[in-house]
Amino acid sequence: MVTSTRCVVAGGGPGGVVLAYLLARAGVPVTLLEARGDFDRRFRGDALAPPVLDLLDLLGLADPLLAAVPHGTADAFVWSTPTRSYRLADYRRASAKYPYYALVPQGRFLPFMVEQAARHPAFRLELGARVTALTRDDAGRVAGLEYSRDGQRHRLSADLVVGADGRNSKVRLLSSITATELGAHLDICWVEVPRRADDPALSGLELLAEPGATLAVLGQAASWQLGYTIPAGTFPALRATGIGQVAAALRRRLPWLGDRLDGLTDVNQLSLLPVRITSVDRWSEPGLLLVGDAAHVISPVGGNGLNFALLDAVEAANRLVGPLSADPVDPAEVDAATAAVEAARRPQVDREQVAQKRVEEGAARRLQTADPRPPLVLRLLAGVPGVARLVAWRGARALQAPPVNPRILHPSA
Repeated sequence: MVTSTRCVVAGGGPGGVVLAYLLARAGVPVTLLEARGDFDRRFRGDALAPPVLDLLDLLGLADPLLAAVPHGTADAFVWSTPTRSYRLADYRRASAKYPYYALVPQGRFLPFMVEQAARHPAFRLELGARVTALTRDDAGRVAGLEYSRDGQRHRLSADLVVGADGRNSKVRLLSSITATELGAHLDICWVEVPRRADDPALSGLELLAEPGATLAVLGQAASWQLGYTIPAGTFPALRATGIGQVAAALRRRLPWLGDRLDGLTDVNQLSLLPVRITSVDRWSEPGLLLVGDAAHVISPVGGNGLNFALLDAVEAANRLVGPLSADPVDPAEVDAATAAVEAARRPQVDREQVAQKRVEEGAARRLQTADPRPPLVLRLLAGVPGVARLVAWRGARALQAPPVNPRILHPSA
């Protein structure tokens, strides 16, 4: 079965779904392919930063999203040791309307965005569609892809293929683009427990450190997501020794969880997330663009992988709406636009990855040396009035989205 479209987006994660929505909103025919049969995502990035909420508000989506999807909020990032807490970032002035990170589960965010995209006739969705090959024209330019669905092979020709299929991107693997791993020192084991009305009022983004162990505590609307950090590659050893050390650390630092930890009895109840930082030699080749984790794996450090993917999507939509709306489409214009996406986004991504590599290496050293404290400079700055708000403000500026193309905001104008 052969069909055609202007743009095919492979991967129904945050970057792919938002890019497909923006293109469809502007009237560009776009097909979104998702390998899974649904959008269920657990223990994936779900923290929407204040400036990203401002962006969604500009699109008329933030308030409907927050009204429709139960979520948690975090107005600070707090690092606590057994003896002291350090408020390292304070988001209460990071946005006039949304002075917090909104912790919106991906399993709810993605269907919401697909519902918005489906209101536009230019949008088409294929679930259970697994990419199997890229197709090329006589000049070697990517001209579409092949995928399997319901036991059938399909071919989809397109003026542009976008790989938004995550850290293990099949589209990237099929392309000529090369990935390099920059950091792999830590893994995180995640588990979820119910949240109760009388639980302590934590910030929503908490790091609890003690000698030899670090816990992440994320506040969802109805649950706590708890992350236990281990050295990279040591999950088999944890499996061999059992769940005891994880449960013991949770009980020491979060004793108020009480009976909610009684059911944590098996390592298989943990979801393993390897912490990886991956770069590629380039984000595009003729007829192809990578965005989100397919182009750059952002580690969970800082919780901004989701936000970087959304900013990629906005930049890509801004640049591509014009070339993909032309009739006929000029391949050279499309390829110039994909190169411009990388030129605009890569410097920020590279800076973030350098910083994350440094943080990840430091965290691995602290696990080894059993020092639970933040780095010295952070400890010193945490005691200076106003610094936590300045840190949050600078972080928010770094996540500011570019102005949205008027053809997306006002497609009928």
